[in-house]
Amino acid sequence: MQLSLQRNSDLPLYRQIANQIREYIRTGALPIGSRLPTIRELARDYGMTRLTIQNAYAELQAEGLVEAQVGRGTFVAEHLPIP
Repeated sequence: MQLSLQRNSDLPLYRQIANQIREYIRTGALPIGSRLPTIRELARDYGMTRLTIQNAYAELQAEGLVEAQVGRGTFVAEHLPIP
């Protein structure tokens, strides 16, 4: 999964991340059951705080697009909401 982030954008980074992951899920590039990178991995790879990634994942989880499993990771939800 490759993210394209605009650090000088008015749109917060966590929203940019959530929007791009949402699009990956919508198009099937991230199929149902796919494991997302860990919060630490994304934070390290993109030079951000873990809180930024955590906020993006929390937004996606609130929308029912991903499910977090303690000790296992974050996965694309088995039952996606109807768009």
